[in-house]
Amino acid sequence: MWTEVFVSQNKAKTDALIAMLEENKIMTMLKVSGEDDFTDGITYIVLVPQTELETAQDIIFDAEINAN
Repeated sequence: MWTEVFVSQNKAKTDALIAMLEENKIMTMLKVSGEDDFTDGITYIVLVPQTELETAQDIIFDAEINAN
């Protein structure tokens, strides 16, 4: 089963995250949601297998800590 791990309207940031996860051997799936009544543009949703969720979250958390 796939689980959402990241949601953004920034394509470059989404692509960078996918690359980082794939470098760490985490499978990813990108879901793109078009405009709706609540957003002003396209929303990018990154999904990972539920079995890899904790590892993916650790990678994302570490990247956020190191970016600041």
